[in-house]
Amino acid sequence: MKILVTGATGLIGAHSTAALLRAGFLVRLFVRNAEKLNRVLAPFGFGEENVEVVVGALDDSAAIEEALSGCDGLLHCAGIFSPDPDAAELLLKTNVEGTRLVLKAAESAQLERVVYVSSILSLFPPVSDVMCAEDAVAEPNEMYAATKAAAERIARAHQVSMPLTILYPGAVQGPDDPTFSIGPQLVANALVDGRVLVTEGGLPTTDVRDLAEIVRAVFEGRAESDRVMGPAFFLEHERYHSLLESITGRDLAAQRMPGWMLRILGRFGDLAARLGRPVQLTSEAAAVLTRSVPVDDSQACRLLGRPPISDEASFRDLIDWMVRAGHLDSAAAGQGAPKAND
Repeated sequence: MKILVTGATGLIGAHSTAALLRAGFLVRLFVRNAEKLNRVLAPFGFGEENVEVVVGALDDSAAIEEALSGCDGLLHCAGIFSPDPDAAELLLKTNVEGTRLVLKAAESAQLERVVYVSSILSLFPPVSDVMCAEDAVAEPNEMYAATKAAAERIARAHQVSMPLTILYPGAVQGPDDPTFSIGPQLVANALVDGRVLVTEGGLPTTDVRDLAEIVRAVFEGRAESDRVMGPAFFLEHERYHSLLESITGRDLAAQRMPGWMLRILGRFGDLAARLGRPVQLTSEAAAVLTRSVPVDDSQACRLLGRPPISDEASFRDLIDWMVRAGHLDSAAAGQGAPKAND
C-alpha cells in the first residue's frame, strides 16, 4: 500500500511517516518545502531517498489530486496552531478548508483507507467525566478549537461515503519534534524559570510515539471502529510538578493558582493578543488546562498491545531530547540531562 502523508514535517507527521516506513508501507509526502525533509527524517534513520515527494499547498486542489494519484491510502495530519488573532484566516484556510479539499480529493480517488488526525479539542468541553471518541462535536468559540471542530464535522460527513478513520490525540509531545511545538516549549520554560504552574485538573497527554503506532495499526486494518481516541495518560498538575522535580532532581517552585483565576487571566491574554502582544495563556488554553478530563483510550491500548508510554518515560525522554537538540541547557535539566556515555 502506498500512503500519502500531509504534514510530514510536523511532530505527528514525522513520527507517523517513520512508523509507516518501518512497517513496510510505501510513503509519498505532500509538503510545502522539501528542503527540510532530510533534517526532519534523519533522527528516524530515513531521508528523501526513502520516500516520494510532491511539493504543493493545501489550497491547491490540482496539486492535491496529483499527490494522491497512484496512492492507496492517505494520512492527513497537516494543520497549524496559533493563539494570534491575526492568524485566524490562516487557521481557517489550513485547518478547515485544507481538510475539506484533501478529503474531497481522497473520496474522489476511492482510496482503500484514509486516516485523519483530529484533536480532543474538537470535542471540548467534555460532556462527561471521561471523553470518548463517539462524543458529539463541540461548538467552541475559541479560534483554534473552532477550526478543529469545523474540520471534524467535515471528516464525520465523509465517513458516510469513504473508509475514513478519525484519531483524537490529547496534548501531543515527544522527542524528535521538528517544530519544537508549544508543549515542549512550556516544559522548557518551566525548567528555566524554576517554576511550575499548579492549578486544578489535568491534561490528557499523548506521547507521539504511541500515536504513530496507532496510525500504523489503522493502516494495517486492525482498528475496531472508525473513530479512535488517542492513547493518553491523564496528567494532573500536581503530578506534573512532582514529576519534573523527580526527573530533574531540582526543587521547583509551585506557582499555585485556582482554576477560576487562571481562566480570568486567560481572558486578559485574549485581550493582549488582540492588541498584538505575544501571549501563551489564552482563555482557550486556561479552559483546557483546568477543565479537561481523562479519555477512554481502551481501543488504542488494545491496538498498541500494551499501556501507553508512561508520563515519567515520556517526560524523561522529552527532556533528554531537548538538551541534545539545544532547546534546554543541562543546568535546567538537572539530573535529567543526557549522561556523557548515553
